Amino acid sequence: MGGGIAGLTLADGLHRMGHSVTIVEKSAKLRTEGFMIDFFGPGYEVAEEMGLQNDLEKIHYPIESLKFLSPEGEEKFSLSYQSSIRRMFQGKHYNFMRGNLERLLYDRVKGHVDFLFGTTIQSFEQDADHVNVTLSNGHSLPCDLLVGADGIQSRTRSLTFGEDPSSLHFLGYYTAAFILDKQGMDEKYRKSFYMLPRPNRQISVYPIDEGRLATFFVYRSPRLEEPITREVTARELRHHYGDLEWMVPELLSMVETASDLYFDEVSQVRLPKWTKGRVVLIGDACQAVSLIAGQGASMAMAGAWVLSREIEKEPNLFAALQNYEELMRPPIANIQQSAQKLAKWFVPENHLTLWLQESMMRLAVLPPFRRFVNLNRTKLPK
Repeated sequence: MGGGIAGLTLADGLHRMGHSVTIVEKSAKLRTEGFMIDFFGPGYEVAEEMGLQNDLEKIHYPIESLKFLSPEGEEKFSLSYQSSIRRMFQGKHYNFMRGNLERLLYDRVKGHVDFLFGTTIQSFEQDADHVNVTLSNGHSLPCDLLVGADGIQSRTRSLTFGEDPSSLHFLGYYTAAFILDKQGMDEKYRKSFYMLPRPNRQISVYPIDEGRLATFFVYRSPRLEEPITREVTARELRHHYGDLEWMVPELLSMVETASDLYFDEVSQVRLPKWTKGRVVLIGDACQAVSLIAGQGASMAMAGAWVLSREIEKEPNLFAALQNYEELMRPPIANIQQSAQKLAKWFVPENHLTLWLQESMMRLAVLPPFRRFVNLNRTKLPK
């Protein structure tokens, strides 16, 4: 269940082994929304194993620098992407739109696996030998293994383990993103990633292709008690960003009409178990690390790859599922714990913390300190 990064990566591995795969996806078509992601760590290793380096180079966006701005939009300082940021990842780092990675993986498996778009799981029954899934279109889907790759609000997870609100841990932040046409935009906006950080909030703007800019907002907030609608999103963003200058007023004026508006809380998923019989969860359905960790897509690919590898190695399916969980739990737990500690650093609470953050970033890229910085420490479980 789920045709995102985790589901597509697993489908590729299972097809390679000769299994018949059906992907059931809630969206009516392949999803292209999202924001630019950092791609490094275990997912990078998986991409190397899959032979995707050339494809990732094609979707990698060649940003020259990361520029930090004042509330008025004046540049405070900048970091070179190639000589500073990528070097901190030992050269193994890409940045691209999440939707472009999904398209790449989809193109790799289409024609080899079956897709049911606009469809969800309604219920399932399992015994020692099979799983029988009832779909929202009324059809039944018999299978040997049911995989829940249906995201942070996973219905497969709820059907398997029951509704448990405590499995979703809100970290105290909300995020929004959308894309705007900016025909005739200044040449400078075509080359850099712009960040305007303030206490308890941050906004980023970056180019994605000729004439288009993508936005990314993240801010600290108590959990909203009302359903999220476009009106609520617009109100929230105006409340948290309405006092800023630069191009922020223009961005806020577009929220209510943006066709691809994304808005959600920043949360992690923590579960006592990822498997039950012939049902297994992968990706954000069981291991959401949050955007603060910056490795969601990477770890989604890693988890899917490890699961397919263990199924290939271990003839006993139940043992393979157990091996997958035992291998992936430690790195996921470490990343989630790090993200919790990093949250206040990612979105500083006050001007002092903001100053410390910016000072540390300037120091980290200087030659005397650069050799001590390695942001590529999490490895693919073997």
